[in-house]
Amino acid sequence: MIIDGVVVLYNPDNKVVENIKSYQSFLHKLFVIDNSTSYNEEVINKLKEYPNVIYQSLDGNKGIAKALKEGLELSIKDKVDFTLTMDQDSIFPTDKLDIVKTYLEKYTTEYAIIGLNFNSDSKEAKLVEEQFLLTSGNFIRNEDYQKIEGFKEELFIDWVDFDLCEQFYSIGKKVGYINEVSLLHTMGNPESHNLLGKKVTALNHPLIRYYYRYRNGLYLYKRNKKFFKKKYKHDIIIDRIKILLYEKNKHAKFKMIRRGRKDAKRNILGPYKEER
Repeated sequence: MIIDGVVVLYNPDNKVVENIKSYQSFLHKLFVIDNSTSYNEEVINKLKEYPNVIYQSLDGNKGIAKALKEGLELSIKDKVDFTLTMDQDSIFPTDKLDIVKTYLEKYTTEYAIIGLNFNSDSKEAKLVEEQFLLTSGNFIRNEDYQKIEGFKEELFIDWVDFDLCEQFYSIGKKVGYINEVSLLHTMGNPESHNLLGKKVTALNHPLIRYYYRYRNGLYLYKRNKKFFKKKYKHDIIIDRIKILLYEKNKHAKFKMIRRGRKDAKRNILGPYKEER
């Protein structure tokens, strides 16, 4: 079994090098796709010291979808079995690699993506089928990826991974995660709160992310209401409540949400542009 990897950089700090160290060694090749608007030469030079790292700059922020698409295309040309997709902030549990490989071998014909659990200490050994997986920590079967459209550049960021899952299900493939193997990963700037006796997490994303999340969510929901209904309704109701109750800069965030939904209704995709 031969595995390549893709990690997308976006204005990285030096900590990113240590994160990448956690999985670089077991990959045949690691394609580092740089989506940065300002370049950290120290990080780039350190990564280039690894003989299996292939660095490629996109000359600015072209979106996570384009970066992942570039990486997958390079991996497919390399004729390997799987591609591991990683965020720059994620740490891979390399000591559990043998467990991961066992699942990849056992479920290779059923599952197009086998990912890892997130920030969990669960010990129960099982593969959990899911409707959606986040990008980081996913092993994508290259043979299956070539049967679908792949990462859609026009989505730019957010819901890119959910769209990919829908594409795989549309050709009869499953996606799931290994319950007992967990990735260390931070999303947004999370803050925990108590709501009616239950723990809820407000993610406090950067402002622009609210535009993309709600634009792409509505756009994909319109395209396949049955598949995206539960996820879309969650974002529309639960996430807005959390913004209203716990997050700062509420007015600006709801303004971006409205703008995103407006563009989705007009089928306007691609990078965010100031009000037309």
